Amino acid sequence: MTMKIIGLLISIFILDFTVFCQTYYPKYFKLESSATEETIIPSNSISQLKIELDKIWIGTSNGLAKSEDSAKTWISYSNVPEFVNPGIYGLDVSKDTIWVSTGYIKKKDNENISTGSGYTYSYDGGSSWKHISQTLDSRADTIIEYGMNKIKALPVIVPEQNVTYDISISAGRLWIASWASGLRYTKMDTIKWVRVILPPDNLSSIKPTDTLNFYFDPRRNNNFLAFSVLALDNDTIWCGTAGGINKSTDGGISWKKFNRQNQDKPILGNWVITIKAQTTGYKKIIWTTNWKADSPDEEYGVSYTTDGGGTWNNLLKGIKAYDFAFKDSIVYIATDEGLFKTADFGRTFSRTGLIIDEESRNIITSSAIYTVGVIGDYVIVGTGDGLAITTDNEYFTFGSKWKILRKYEQIGNQPKTYNYPNPFSPKNEYTRIHYAITEIKSNVRIEIFDFGMNRVKTVIQEAPRSGYAEYDELWDGRDDDGNEVANGVYFYKVTIDNSEPLWGKIIVLK
Repeated sequence: MTMKIIGLLISIFILDFTVFCQTYYPKYFKLESSATEETIIPSNSISQLKIELDKIWIGTSNGLAKSEDSAKTWISYSNVPEFVNPGIYGLDVSKDTIWVSTGYIKKKDNENISTGSGYTYSYDGGSSWKHISQTLDSRADTIIEYGMNKIKALPVIVPEQNVTYDISISAGRLWIASWASGLRYTKMDTIKWVRVILPPDNLSSIKPTDTLNFYFDPRRNNNFLAFSVLALDNDTIWCGTAGGINKSTDGGISWKKFNRQNQDKPILGNWVITIKAQTTGYKKIIWTTNWKADSPDEEYGVSYTTDGGGTWNNLLKGIKAYDFAFKDSIVYIATDEGLFKTADFGRTFSRTGLIIDEESRNIITSSAIYTVGVIGDYVIVGTGDGLAITTDNEYFTFGSKWKILRKYEQIGNQPKTYNYPNPFSPKNEYTRIHYAITEIKSNVRIEIFDFGMNRVKTVIQEAPRSGYAEYDELWDGRDDDGNEVANGVYFYKVTIDNSEPLWGKIIVLK
């Protein structure tokens, strides 16, 4: 598969969720002036989730946020100027050290191109932040010394197709996987990036004593396109690419590559989106999410190894997976088809159904879950439609009760309503009609009318709602007979008890 084609797939993946200097001079920023404490998350599109020291960190399409009280309140860093773009692409947290990569989508020749905008980091738990630019080579960086070899290399001199999709912190070192820019690392006390040589597509391993003759060019080798990285310590490093998964046991010097084509019991697909380690006793089990790259024998799904990569066990074949979280022997897997749970290495699975918050009446309208984390008995998932939390223990069945957190415009006790998204397309989304209850308890009726003021749908009728709270009611764009309505302007009426009705306008655009 060419880099252009995989790059297009990357843009789709991210949308659904400056010359390089060897020495950086970071800007410095104090938290108190711009970080804000809020009761809601900064965005409903959540692609990154890390839990460290009982703190929840989320990366969203509108910046980074942290909760220290089990998601009751949030500290949002959306207004911190050191986050030069709101889109969070990569995140890792280790104690008080936080590293974040940002980026954006650039339109060029009618294509969406993922573009890196650098890194923002903190060494004091988020009290102060620094920013450095995206890793870029100079035009003169055409040779990489590797043992006895001088490897010719294509310098990566632009931020396009150079987004850091994954970050891994380990004992004073930082590892990044940045697609066309490949795998790199730096010491965290003196930021100086080192470009790491991985095996080309035609080799299954490399070491400095080998005699090597290849051109280090990400346009020609899928295994140079780095997407995921996991540093277990400063010696054992795993790197996922569009050409397989690579392992080093000497700090990123020598590498062995595992892919669909070079093993008897291989991984499912060569495009390795995520790598996570499960600790059971004294043993590390490596889990990967696998996507198809360019070989017809590849499959979507997840793979895991208990013997350091020698053999792989494959699960959830045909399902796009994004992330893992672990609780002792339990594995939670975030996928396009919901959240899966297994406690017996895939012999049996349970899966969440529709995520509904019975208290707020909120619903996660999509089945896709992009990231997952565990804190105690709470399982937290990030989706394109909000954050959701369920309890999994002996008292509560997995996925039976949910709390949904969503970003919305708060209206308080004002006599006001609005709907979002607007316009909306019933073919692939709902619109949410938002309003507030200002009494202890009220009955609510919501009706939809066409442009001629003919009623086409009663969304809810005399529905009881608890007071002093804000609600969303969903309309799927269908009338009372279940038929999808035509394009056009529609009006809705919210009647709360016997008060004056509230009106709003909805545009249906398929």
